[in-house]
Amino acid sequence: MSRVTAVMVTYQSGPSAARALDALRPAFDRGELRAVVVDNHSGDGTADLIAESHPWAELVRSPRNLGYGRGCNLGFERVSTPYALIMNPDVLIAPEDVARLIEVLDGRPRAAVAAPATRFAEREYQHAGGLPTPLSVASGIPPRRRPIMPGVEPFLTDWVCGAIMLIRSEAFQALRGFDPRFFLYFEETDLCRRLVDGGWEVWATGAAVAEHSGGASARAVDPSLRQGSCLHAHYYPSRYYYLHKHHGRLLAWMAESIDLVARAARDVGRVLLRRPSRAELRTRLRAPLFRLPENPA
Repeated sequence: MSRVTAVMVTYQSGPSAARALDALRPAFDRGELRAVVVDNHSGDGTADLIAESHPWAELVRSPRNLGYGRGCNLGFERVSTPYALIMNPDVLIAPEDVARLIEVLDGRPRAAVAAPATRFAEREYQHAGGLPTPLSVASGIPPRRRPIMPGVEPFLTDWVCGAIMLIRSEAFQALRGFDPRFFLYFEETDLCRRLVDGGWEVWATGAAVAEHSGGASARAVDPSLRQGSCLHAHYYPSRYYYLHKHHGRLLAWMAESIDLVARAARDVGRVLLRRPSRAELRTRLRAPLFRLPENPA
């Protein structure tokens, strides 16, 4: 009997999703894993590709783009296994590595999440730990984090990347899943925070490994509308909502205001030093300011 269900949310990502499912197919054939794919109303034939090439995976066609967290929640409605593997379509993980994640949760009754060592660039691995705070946003200094390196023993943390995580179904259901107000970004940050606050544990382990190509859909967007692989229109409202939700409106407003002033100061400094402009403030102003994401309820 299957103990884990892979929950994948797709949007314009058919080829990468097909590769991810190819990697998991042997576990399905052995009766170890189920898969649920929620397609967020892709316009490029992603859903049809998955239906034709991987009929063993349960496909849910959303009538509109729900975003990542809401898409995962929809997929989770089909989960009846003790564990769920929440994963992006551009992540590759082998069945034996999924089994190693299960071992981490099996041996720890209060462990809600286990994340693998995920390579996202040449010789670079995803970090764990360090929930954002108003101070880290205002100062521009990210919280201290630790890379999850292959071979490292399981360690307790307070945050892991949502690109791939094994989660105990009981814990996910106790929190009613991802907060639906996060359309994209910070949904797993909020989930980890709520899990820890609720007495659950978040773990990372180098015994399991995965690969994440990362941000493929976002990189297809005009560079002026993103920073790296993050879309401004969703990243900043989600960050503001996270700070507002967990630290209060005043500290959230102050952090965002200081961030704006710091960006302007750096722009002026580069002009005075005759260095190439990065237009930090102008880039930031392309995204909403002090705006909470809409509540879909």
